[in-house]
Amino acid sequence: MALASLEMTRKMKRRDPEAYQRLVKRLFCNELDTEFEESDFIYEPESSRKDSTGCLTGIKRAKSQDVLQITESRVTGLYQVIEYLGLDRNVREEGIFRKSGSLKKQQDLMERIDKGEEINLVDGEFTTHECASVLKTFLGNLPEPLVTNSCYLAHLQVAFLPDNLSSQEDNSAVAEKQIFCTQLLLELIPEEYFKLLKDLLFLLHGVSQRKDDNLMSSSNLGMMFSTHILCPKSMSPEELQSKLGLFTKATTFLIENPSTLFTLPEKLLVEVQSFLSRRSSEGRMSLAKRSNQGGPGVECLIANTVFSFIEKEAGAAGLRNEEEDGQDTNHGQDTNHGQDTNHGQDTNHGQDTNHVCEQLESTVMSQLNLNLDILNIN
Repeated sequence: MALASLEMTRKMKRRDPEAYQRLVKRLFCNELDTEFEESDFIYEPESSRKDSTGCLTGIKRAKSQDVLQITESRVTGLYQVIEYLGLDRNVREEGIFRKSGSLKKQQDLMERIDKGEEINLVDGEFTTHECASVLKTFLGNLPEPLVTNSCYLAHLQVAFLPDNLSSQEDNSAVAEKQIFCTQLLLELIPEEYFKLLKDLLFLLHGVSQRKDDNLMSSSNLGMMFSTHILCPKSMSPEELQSKLGLFTKATTFLIENPSTLFTLPEKLLVEVQSFLSRRSSEGRMSLAKRSNQGGPGVECLIANTVFSFIEKEAGAAGLRNEEEDGQDTNHGQDTNHGQDTNHGQDTNHGQDTNHVCEQLESTVMSQLNLNLDILNIN
């Protein structure tokens, strides 16, 4: 994996999220040999599900039954809980996510997280089970599952892949396809959900690795957390019950493979690089065509580039002059000498700017020469 390709992909995701998401979705559909349809990434609920907090219905939701929004203070508090639960002695705790502890203490911890208070969990004020229950309650009160509603149906498609194994495919090939498709789907998750899901899955993976101590396997955890990670919160109880086995299977897969799933696949890096190369080439070709047709093409680009540079330089020069005016001027002849020196420096600076502008114009023209040759523009 080339570092340059990785940085290029991250930059595209940050600067052009819409184009990046379309590219990821198309790549996902191509891998499954299906036509790309935006509707595949939209979930329309048939009815509403009243509660998604699992066995913790005794803990109050946010005021007025409003769902929680992920804020910086809440995330900070929740990460403290996740970090605490990740300690070796806690992940070995029997029934870590099955037992609940004191409801009053859970409510107190939830309120402190909401207020963004600093919480010292190591001092033993809250038990492991109380912290684990608060984590589940927080996830249950979010407006949508961590993989988001839009990716819900796509994750089910991935879960069905082993069941649709053809005679030409083996188990390892299907497993690789599952990994790749899930890696793509995780790239569609908003940043705040992405970070929370990543930390949660690594925590659950660590718990499952110590199932001999805590008696909680990855499938147990998958069933318990499927309503928080995968299922839309508006899903009806009937639909939830009928698809629980599939939800558990899909969530278990996530819990068992976090180290692989949260890496960018090579295919995506190559596709992004190819896409950006095509777009850059098409842009230069379009610019050259407009210029040949008498439109604001090459000349406009040169003017914009040069004038942008001049404006930046002028701003920097103004700032330097303001700083110089603020200095002590009580030195008589030294001051006059400084003015002469500054005048000379300004003259040299202007000459340098003209030289750089000429270089900029030459560089822009050289970049378009290939396109002009291809179009036979003389």
